[in-house]
Amino acid sequence: MSDYLWDKGERRTDEDAEIERLERALARFAQSTPPPPLVVTPARAMTKPSRWIGFALIAATLALVVGGITLALRFRSSAPGWQVTTAEGQSTLRVGNWLETGASERATFDVATLGQVTMEPNTRLRLVNTRAGDHRLALAHGTLRATIWAPPNQFFVETPSSLAIDLGCAYTLTVDDEGAGLVNVLVGWVGFKWRDRESFIPAGSSCQTRPRVGPGTPYNDRVSPAYREALATLDFNAASPDAPRALTLVLEESTERDEVTLWHLLSRVAPQDRDRVFDRLATIAAPPAGVTREGIRAGNRQMLDAWWDSFGLGSTSVLRTWSQQWKDN
Repeated sequence: MSDYLWDKGERRTDEDAEIERLERALARFAQSTPPPPLVVTPARAMTKPSRWIGFALIAATLALVVGGITLALRFRSSAPGWQVTTAEGQSTLRVGNWLETGASERATFDVATLGQVTMEPNTRLRLVNTRAGDHRLALAHGTLRATIWAPPNQFFVETPSSLAIDLGCAYTLTVDDEGAGLVNVLVGWVGFKWRDRESFIPAGSSCQTRPRVGPGTPYNDRVSPAYREALATLDFNAASPDAPRALTLVLEESTERDEVTLWHLLSRVAPQDRDRVFDRLATIAAPPAGVTREGIRAGNRQMLDAWWDSFGLGSTSVLRTWSQQWKDN
């Protein structure tokens, strides 16, 4: 196609009057010389920012980092904590921090205004929380001694295998390197809780706990070593061939002080063995009216609680209230 409208010397003479009019109007814009060659200039490479801009960016970054650290330190310093006393002096154990004692070191601290805890040597724990109604430690390993004079259900100690709940007491709690634990209650009561498994441990009694199983059966501290070993078999190795013999030993050695042990066993042994436990407990503390062999064999909770209440050790309605609260913690 010819560019006759733009190029002089290449006019069309056969066009109609309109084309001729346009030619005359555009004639003055015609280019008499070839257009200049198009030269493409490479884009300039981006230059580096000046050293002053670099310094400014570095300074701004440092300011942000330092500001963040300062804010974190201020937040940490304002976090609640407990004053810890050791042979070397005093320090503050804050929420989220760990405290560890050496081979010959002890540490003591107040549990807010509720009581006092002493850490034995080679003990490691963390302050999980401290607020009204929930003062909580996590014991990784070692031994602590707690004396709590506040109302029940205020102080908790998490272990790898159970949650220890203070029910107004003094007790010793030990956790080994495998996560197994042992609580010994001196005054009052302690509750051990793991999932739906719970144990109520009165003064003068102890209770073991194991990872992935939870608390075992409480026992009076005066029972024989063989009795304790038999309970450990029933609690943590129930499928063992020694389990039937272990149950026989516990039933034969149980006396009037062992009603708490037998009551826990009523809901822990296999249904076919509950009649044997029922009969032994009935010789120590006769079942109250309304508590039947068939009901206990079926695991009736109301009958179990009624039998407990007849021991004179406190109402299970209170224990059940605390137990429900444990589920919320």
